[in-house]
Amino acid sequence: MRRALYMFMVCILFSCSDAELVSMQQINNGAKLYETHCSNCHQADGSGLALLIPPLKQSDYLVQNANDLPCIIKKGIQGEISVNGNLYNQKMPANEKLSEKDIMDICLFVLQKFPEKPILMPADSIEKCLHHCLANSH
Repeated sequence: MRRALYMFMVCILFSCSDAELVSMQQINNGAKLYETHCSNCHQADGSGLALLIPPLKQSDYLVQNANDLPCIIKKGIQGEISVNGNLYNQKMPANEKLSEKDIMDICLFVLQKFPEKPILMPADSIEKCLHHCLANSH
């Protein structure tokens, strides 16, 4: 029985491609970064904070604006937004000290964890969105 379980685990491990392993590592890193930089306001479970901080969990805004997420993390956001029918007008501060890799990892985690159906966005697409944001901010 132990040998069969061991063989099963080895098969699972080797069935993952390098890209899948990298992605899993990025999502794990993103979870840690989210906990450090985002969960104080958006909460660990993504539920937000009353009507002050919008939820990420099952957020229609997140789904509709997934391509803007890297820029929102990097540059922050201010002004009124509607999330799941509720209006929010609390400024989200910029996270300019986060590296591009950190922002990509947070995006990968958030887009997998909080929408009702995970949003698959390749890391290179996230990188392009971030570069577009940075190029248009000057």
